[in-house]
Amino acid sequence: MMNRVPFNEALLSTVGTPERARLLDSSPRSRVWRVRLADRRLVIVKQITDDGDTDADANTRFAREVAGLRLAGRASGPAVAPAVLATDLPSRVMVLEYVEDLGKADDLARALDVPVPSTVSDELAGLLDRLDPTPHHALLHGDPCPGNDLRTADGVRFIDFERASLGNGLIELAYFRIGFPTCWCAMSVTAAPLTEVEDVYRTTWRGLTGKDVPGDLADACAGWLIQGDALVERAHRGTVDQLARVPTEDFEWGYVSARERLAHRLGVVADMTRDHDHLHSVGRVSSALADRLLAHWSNLRPLPTHDARPW
Repeated sequence: MMNRVPFNEALLSTVGTPERARLLDSSPRSRVWRVRLADRRLVIVKQITDDGDTDADANTRFAREVAGLRLAGRASGPAVAPAVLATDLPSRVMVLEYVEDLGKADDLARALDVPVPSTVSDELAGLLDRLDPTPHHALLHGDPCPGNDLRTADGVRFIDFERASLGNGLIELAYFRIGFPTCWCAMSVTAAPLTEVEDVYRTTWRGLTGKDVPGDLADACAGWLIQGDALVERAHRGTVDQLARVPTEDFEWGYVSARERLAHRLGVVADMTRDHDHLHSVGRVSSALADRLLAHWSNLRPLPTHDARPW
């Protein structure tokens, strides 16, 4: 009886005839089947029950779920929920698109066979707390890339503020070490130019506020490292887990590949956290991941230097 799918004539004519059904695990307040139709298509059938609820409450849950699924289906971009194929309100049945679950995604460290100490999770949780922009009120450009700065007779002027926000200025000072993470022209700035940039920033901040720059530059660099979206151009951000793609495919943005960007960032974080109070384990894993990337793909190039970058 439980494997009998509650299809009425309207659902049969709209969706098709169930050929085989398997009852799936679900909460006590619903029954869910995976159904193969006569035309060989797979669908999911869900019936909201009144177990532990009044009939009115069950109807409300059914209406809320169907409305949520339909609203999610109207969102622009990639689908974020199964499509609603048909519904039967009197029996509280919805027929949904079948979506194959690929299981838990493999993470970068596991894919590259790099062991992760248990302390890394706590360090990353602490990092996210420290990166909270709420207490910081510096104006961030949001995309301080070459080309968004203009040299004029009155000094440098910046353009393209469409991603401007308030936050910690170290997030953008970190661009010089981490390789310009939102820019097509990723590059490496080291030695005297890097020292000069960071000294000017800190001196200017101190002159304007009378205080040292708040926060930790290593935190800011680690924050850029764990942002997979900083491996792709803006149009592709928020679509898939970009870090999870790295072990199986390399993808270019501008003249630099994702693996080359990531190898640079891993090396920077590893160097900056050797004696760090709060990111010691993250630094060790970063170093191991950088070594493994370069061992797997020996043709990876270092980022171009600031005076040799392509235009």
